[in-house]
Amino acid sequence: MGRERQRGAIGIPAAATLLLALICLALVVDTGRLYLEQRKLQRVVDSAALETATQSGMCGSQSAGQIQSYAASSAAGNGFVAGSGDSLVATLGSVQLDSGYGGAQSRRTFSAGGDPADSIQVKATHTVPSSLILNLASVFTGASATTTLSAQAVARRTAMGGLSAGTSLATLDSQQSVLLNSLLNNLLGSNLSLNAVGYRGLANANVSLLGLSDQLRAAGVNVAAGSVDSLLGTQASLGQLLGATVKAIDPTKAANVDTVLLGQQLLGAGVKTATVTLGSVLSVIAPDSVRDEALQGSVNVLDLITALAFVANRQHAVTLNAGVNLANLAAVQVRLWIIEPPQIALGYPGKGSDGQWRTQVRTAAIRTDVKGTLGIPGILTVDIGLAASVAQGMAALDTIACGGVGKPVDVSVYAQPGIAQLSLGYYTNIQNGTALVPIRVDVLDGAVRLDIAADAVVADANGTTLNYRVTQPSDLPSESQTADSSLGDSLDNAIATLSRTLTVKPTLLGGDWGGLISASLGPLLGTVLSTLRPAVTALGHVVLDPLLRLLGIGLGTIDVRLIDLQTSGAELLI
Repeated sequence: MGRERQRGAIGIPAAATLLLALICLALVVDTGRLYLEQRKLQRVVDSAALETATQSGMCGSQSAGQIQSYAASSAAGNGFVAGSGDSLVATLGSVQLDSGYGGAQSRRTFSAGGDPADSIQVKATHTVPSSLILNLASVFTGASATTTLSAQAVARRTAMGGLSAGTSLATLDSQQSVLLNSLLNNLLGSNLSLNAVGYRGLANANVSLLGLSDQLRAAGVNVAAGSVDSLLGTQASLGQLLGATVKAIDPTKAANVDTVLLGQQLLGAGVKTATVTLGSVLSVIAPDSVRDEALQGSVNVLDLITALAFVANRQHAVTLNAGVNLANLAAVQVRLWIIEPPQIALGYPGKGSDGQWRTQVRTAAIRTDVKGTLGIPGILTVDIGLAASVAQGMAALDTIACGGVGKPVDVSVYAQPGIAQLSLGYYTNIQNGTALVPIRVDVLDGAVRLDIAADAVVADANGTTLNYRVTQPSDLPSESQTADSSLGDSLDNAIATLSRTLTVKPTLLGGDWGGLISASLGPLLGTVLSTLRPAVTALGHVVLDPLLRLLGIGLGTIDVRLIDLQTSGAELLI
């Protein structure tokens, strides 16, 4: 009887065990489902952050509405449309390294805004049922039957460009190359004898900053490997920097350039012993976390050689013979005073929080004059001169529209020429430029002297946007684009203005015998001016204009080239 009464007793613990197993199974199913929902939501925000970063931040729009639209479109493409109780928020900001968590550089943190605002944070929440079978928490505690999942991702796509303000010398002729050789040899103490083809080859050759760093270390300069700031800040001799530049040229990418001969001519026994830093002519504008990526950037060889030469001669007067034949114009001499050297820059596009352009280049600020003599012996002698004072022009990297993988990249640059003043005559002291000696004409061995002066200002307060399209790396360096003043061909206009605004001061030596000399001044002045105008035009076009263009300067113009572009793929940071 007792044994029959115990029959079936195992059923109670079995049922309890089965119920517990079902509860565990439900818990496993719900936990797995919630985990998969969380993974799905994380994939949504990861994709949204990556896709939004490719079209915004440094790569495009910084409009909050547009950024939100990019993120929402990406999320919708992955099956997530924020409904009731859900959210999707995209924010533009910056990423810093948290020095308070386990030491410096241990963790990245995101903050909205900042400068530069180059990163995209996407946050999403999604409400799902806590359980598809039985929500025990709601049964026993009255807790909510739903669970809100959240996910976030931060992505960034770096976009850096390099600019230089200077001509590509695509139309340089052999006569002008003589002037350029003379200028660079005086600035460097070298022995260059390049022809026009050689200069064009230099103007189209680039060197990487990483290559410069390696070559400087090989020359014994203390440059830390992999650090762009060490490269920019290290002091080196002019010869070391010039030598590293030549050795860093890739011969396969430098057509018409004999790098061995170039090195021999640049680094001859007379090269100047000035100590300079690369950072005095080159700037890198990027946050600390990506600054060293600029080492993959490149700069133009001729731009770099010229800029280093100017830094080594800043606040020094340089005198050179023009070495050109201008018909009756003899003894042509050029003087140059470098006020500020030109600048080359690599960095982020746009303006910072202070409203200033992040990446901008400037042309050299210089004072120069050209003078010579012409005339008929015993009858007419003219000491002719043409002087120019040119302030720095500027060009700034405005936007980089990165595009997708394998697609063209569109770059816009804001450019504004510097104000220039052109005058007849030459400076008494080129260092201060405060006084000009007018053109002096002596007639009949000094019986009559004419002092002829005129000034023309070339200025334009408005800048111009230049647009570049890069489809492949071989497109760089780009062809020069020119931002002109509203005066059109400014050199010709300035010379025409000089001709219209002449002031003539006659001096009669020995008196005016019966008014005969005064009576003859009218025809004489006409003869002098007819001789003077073509001579001034020749000085401007054959000597002054190519000289200024080598310096990356134009009268009322600025020539800008895109020399480097880096648009890496978007990467998740957090």
